[in-house]
Parts: sequence; C-alpha cells; structure tokens
Amino acid sequence: MQLLVPNPEISDEIVGFHAQQAIEKWLKAVMALHGLEEARIHDLGRLLEILSEAGVDLPPAADQLDDLSIYAVPLRYADLLDAESLDREATVALVGAVSKWANALLA
Repeated sequence: MQLLVPNPEISDEIVGFHAQQAIEKWLKAVMALHGLEEARIHDLGRLLEILSEAGVDLPPAADQLDDLSIYAVPLRYADLLDAESLDREATVALVGAVSKWANALLA
C-alpha cells in the first residue's frame, strides 16, 4: 500500500482495491480465529456485522471501513466505478489500524 499511494500513475481505484482486499483478509482471519463460518463475500460492512454479532470487538474506525467495499466487486467485473477521490493517506492509515488490531488478536 505504501508503495502504491505516492505513485500518481496508479489510480485511486487500484489503491482502493488493494486496501479493501487487505482489510477483507484481516477481517476474515479474525473470523476464522473465532471459529465463525467462512463468508464468501467482499462486503466489509457485512463482515463487520458478522464479527459484531459474534461479540468480537471491532477494529478502530470500523464505521469507515465499509466505504472501501465499492472498490472490491466493480473492479473485478470491469464495471465503471463512480466514487469520489480517495484520500490515500487516510486509507493507508485505515489498513494499518486494521492490521494492528488483527495482529493483536491473532498473536
């Protein structure tokens, strides 16, 4: 992520996609840790709901994570992505916060 962000030739959609994927994988790793059923979805909001319903404390800034869900499926299926400009630095911070949260739980 940190290598992608400063490169102006890499689009917001690509940065957003990788951020969404990283967060999705961290959430699913925590789900697996807690023995929750595998969810074959890319919707970060729904993954957070599953964790919350299971009584798992959510990561910092959980209320902002679902904003990245738009970068998952549209890019995969080559649909047009109609999103506002991505705050790349804030996105890196979100990925870092989720990574730190997940690593603490998985340690």
